[in-house]
Amino acid sequence: MTIKHNRFEKILTFIIIFISVLLYLNTLSNVFVYDDAYVITENYFIKSWGNLPKLFTRDYLPLSGELSYRPVVTLTYFIDYAVWRLNPLGYHLTNIILHAVNVFLFYLFTKSIFRTLTAAAFSTLVFLSHPLLTETVNAVCYREDTLASIFFLLSFLYFTKLRILFSKRKHLPQQINTRFFTHYAVSCGSYCMALFSKEMAITLPVLLVLFDFLSASQHESKPPTTPIVARMRRWILFYSGYILVTGFYLFIRFVACKNTFKTIDVYPTNIFTMTKVVASYLKLLFIPVGLNADYYVPDIRGMSISFVLSSLFIISALVIIARLYRVNSRLFFFCLWFFISLLPVLGIIPIGNIMAERYLYLPMAGFCVVAGHLAKNSSFGKKGVVILCIILLGMQIGVIWRNGVWQNDTTVWFSTYQREPNSARACSNLGNTYFKNKQYEAAIRMYKKSLSLPYSYPFIHFNLGATYEKVGLVDNAIEEYKASISRNNDNTLAFGNLGTIYDKRGLYDKAIEAYTSALASNPYSPLTHNNLGTTYEHTGNTEKATSEYLEALAADNNYADAHNNLGAMFLKKGILDKAIDELKKAAQLKPEHVDAHYNLGLAYAMKGLYEEAIGEMKLAIHYNANDYVAYRDLGKLYFQYKKDSGQALHYLNESLRLTPNPDEARKMTDMINSIHAGQGVSE
Repeated sequence: MTIKHNRFEKILTFIIIFISVLLYLNTLSNVFVYDDAYVITENYFIKSWGNLPKLFTRDYLPLSGELSYRPVVTLTYFIDYAVWRLNPLGYHLTNIILHAVNVFLFYLFTKSIFRTLTAAAFSTLVFLSHPLLTETVNAVCYREDTLASIFFLLSFLYFTKLRILFSKRKHLPQQINTRFFTHYAVSCGSYCMALFSKEMAITLPVLLVLFDFLSASQHESKPPTTPIVARMRRWILFYSGYILVTGFYLFIRFVACKNTFKTIDVYPTNIFTMTKVVASYLKLLFIPVGLNADYYVPDIRGMSISFVLSSLFIISALVIIARLYRVNSRLFFFCLWFFISLLPVLGIIPIGNIMAERYLYLPMAGFCVVAGHLAKNSSFGKKGVVILCIILLGMQIGVIWRNGVWQNDTTVWFSTYQREPNSARACSNLGNTYFKNKQYEAAIRMYKKSLSLPYSYPFIHFNLGATYEKVGLVDNAIEEYKASISRNNDNTLAFGNLGTIYDKRGLYDKAIEAYTSALASNPYSPLTHNNLGTTYEHTGNTEKATSEYLEALAADNNYADAHNNLGAMFLKKGILDKAIDELKKAAQLKPEHVDAHYNLGLAYAMKGLYEEAIGEMKLAIHYNANDYVAYRDLGKLYFQYKKDSGQALHYLNESLRLTPNPDEARKMTDMINSIHAGQGVSE
């Protein structure tokens, strides 16, 4: 019987994990969405293992782009990039695996609480089938919720083991003590990892105390008969570690690694608005339809109908929960789990999203435990089992369908805009999809609409400015970039784009001022340092230009443009060996870098390495078939050093055909005529 039971348990565990993976397999074909570009594709920080030590310094926040200290999350991005580079399939596969780990831990956790496979299985099936989890699993940038939940559940699981070991402390004390402290270290360590994944894990100690109080083991002495000193000693033993971890985290979060670099524009919150939000969350637990990447919640003030109805709904839920206290204290605890773990995202601390599905990833674990336990204990017979299976199947179909919505930015934001046309973020992000598809007029319309809506934010002005620049309305772009600059934001991009415009117009002093302001906002931006170096080069200040290129490479040693520009500077100064080293690095990092190949060709030619020079010039032409300068210089190389008039004429004629400059065309014609006449060509 025991062997069969163990075999069944293993099969059940496999089935649960298999279903959790199967439901999200269609996410593997999805691309990066939402803020994935910001934290992955455009984030140079994760692209070099040399940056890894900076996870543990004050530089983490400006380099990683995170708003708070979450090194565990960023570490997973380092690993993913090392394995997958920028292939989104790998990142989505990681998310699926992390979700499956969560499902497995949730199953172990519920089984350890109720000691029955049926209740654990029902609870886990509800958890893995719920469509509310799709946002967290689909968006790589929301991985912090998955990771925080993994370590949160692991910590809680080992806490339950601690309680059992403590009740057996009188038997085999040495062995029990060793296991006790091992479990204690794992639990506290996991709690620490959860905190450094996402801040909402800070609710764990509160839940541990409640769980300990509400579900004393039958092997333990009941509190009324336990001496006060013994109870105090037990509480100190059980909770001192979690208190120390919490204190350590708060010190790191608000002192050692306090975010002075970037803040966010937050939603105005009050008790009336947040009552509506909580009621909406409760509704989504039971009826997960109308899911959205962004929720528009109007600012409610006073005794509105919406507030009254929401209050009645919440009060009804609380009355039912209160009745559970006498019937089943553990179910009562898991009802409290939902509300307590949700507290950090209910506006107590200002946040950027007033409501989001990902905020429910951890809280809904409490709901799923209650739902699974009630389903297990319901005596509704075979018909009830059929109904339950239909409900679960319907939810799982909803998961698969919702994964399809997250296929790309267009599908996500078009769906969101249809449901929430008054969401400023939905309008702005839909505008971003039009921008990426070069539908600039449509993008402008969406950005303007977004700016007219409540809860609009300054960065939309930046997006509008970038679009104006694309359609040639540069003066309009300048005004929008200026409008996007806000005290509460990282303004690097706005100042950087202003600097680029001024540089193109020859307004070098203004460009330098704009780039300097960008670096004041983010001193670690390699792009800004590189562009500032280019502007200094335009002014003839080669020393400052070289210094800025070196600063760009100090921030990101894999930045090909900076290597190319630095190499070009050495080339102009005649420092050929250093020029070749830098230009080779640029070409290796970015094989299609036309300028790097061309400059490297010049450097080889100046060093007398003509075969290598010809090879690099051909690569420049390979990656840009319209590079008339490379054709011209390649023709010269063939004539002067290979003595091959036929090839020289071929490349010079191609250069003549492509050159847009009449003066250059005349020079090219003279060269060609000179070769036909049997004469040389000018350098």
